[in-house]
Amino acid sequence: MCFGYVFASGRNNAGVVCVRHRSSGAQRKLFYVDHVRRLNLLGYVFKVIRALNYSAYLALVIYQNGISSYILLAEGLMVGSVLFSGSDLLKDKERICLGIGSSIANYYISLFTLVHNIEPVMYGGGKIARAAGCSGLIITKSWDKITIKLKSGWNLTLGANTISSLGLVSNVEHRFFNIGKAGTNRLFGIRPTVRGVAMNPCDHPHGGGEGKASPPAAQRSPWGWLTKGTPTKIKKYQRAQRLLFKINK
Repeated sequence: MCFGYVFASGRNNAGVVCVRHRSSGAQRKLFYVDHVRRLNLLGYVFKVIRALNYSAYLALVIYQNGISSYILLAEGLMVGSVLFSGSDLLKDKERICLGIGSSIANYYISLFTLVHNIEPVMYGGGKIARAAGCSGLIITKSWDKITIKLKSGWNLTLGANTISSLGLVSNVEHRFFNIGKAGTNRLFGIRPTVRGVAMNPCDHPHGGGEGKASPPAAQRSPWGWLTKGTPTKIKKYQRAQRLLFKINK
């Protein structure tokens, strides 16, 4: 169900730093969390735990056939709560137990219901709205498509047979968490971040020179890309231009 994990300090198999500002943080346990939840069984919450690699709480659920697994705890669930995990309602009993924390195909979920652990592709597992306090709102629904409004403002159109969990993710107060000191970040595996203007020219485009007036006018990333307000998204016409350039070349 879980195993130990030590940070790789942002290095690859050759020992080269690929991700900056990473260090070997405190050793932690990683839990296998079930994001698919297609058993079509009733279960009850046996235990609630706190995992370091998840901002939300985890719940150990024991199902009718004896299988147990960890899931993301929904806000309002507690030890002893009954929930349903599946993609299809088999009996009226399951329909009665379709409460907060239950996982079901979006076809069976009513309009204007808060959902989390949203599955973008069938049998791919929930990948959207999994952090503490996150949720989406079902705003339109048809026999084969649904639309979910996310907190970011984006509207997500999915197949009606994909699954979601009812309610919002637990630990809503996580956004008020204060790190407090640099040592806590080191335990999380985060090293200090140094300004580019304090570096040498070989380390950053902003580095070197005499004083603060030396960097170029346009802010750049350590790899020379334009940043801080410069759009980096490739437009459709730019994709077409690049394709034509490759064909003509």
